[in-house]
Amino acid sequence: MKNYRLHLIRHGMTEANRRGAYAGRRTDVELSPEGIRELIALREEYEYPPVDTVFCSPMTRCIQTAGVLYPHARLEVVPAMAEIDFGEFDGCTLPELREKGEVFLRWMKNSVAEAPPGGESMEEFSRRVAVGLSSILAQVMQEELRDVAIVTHGGVIRAILATMALPRLAPGQLMAGNGRGYTCYASPQLWMRDRIIEVAGVMPHGAPSAAVLNPELAQAMEQFAAAAGGETER
Repeated sequence: MKNYRLHLIRHGMTEANRRGAYAGRRTDVELSPEGIRELIALREEYEYPPVDTVFCSPMTRCIQTAGVLYPHARLEVVPAMAEIDFGEFDGCTLPELREKGEVFLRWMKNSVAEAPPGGESMEEFSRRVAVGLSSILAQVMQEELRDVAIVTHGGVIRAILATMALPRLAPGQLMAGNGRGYTCYASPQLWMRDRIIEVAGVMPHGAPSAAVLNPELAQAMEQFAAAAGGETER
């Protein structure tokens, strides 16, 4: 049976990541010097499997990450693989968002169906990501690309794993760290029938875990969950 390997990789660290800010589709930031050093260290210690083609979010942080990890690969920009649009909340830290009052609390309690002002709900975002992954797989299968990398965002990887991949991972495993992610297999039969890919392992290969977050971001996520009373999907 023919299978294609997709290496889902989250971009390297940015200053916004370090601050715990909600850097979405509207916040087009570059990698931080620390983020570049971390990517180089991961590349030297572990294995990013060689690929000829990298599918990439149009955001600068992803294009830079692809350049560090795969400098000689063909780059295919896929706009649908950009991070979620946080609307008016984009670029804000959790303390700044709390100052927005009820509108922020309402979004936290039902971020699946509720969109932030001017942004996307999780439902809308997941549909967009599904369209993006479908377009990538159509090209992969048409061109017989057996190994490709997809350099994108934590939210995009989480949406794919939560709705389009088996086995289902624990919530903590969905939070890919910078420069990390998962290798998945896509078989034409399973994808065409069920729109499902299969999780095969951690990226980069040899790393003990994909879910490694910087302390500031991890703390922000814990505070977010506590503020939402455990009801939010993020």
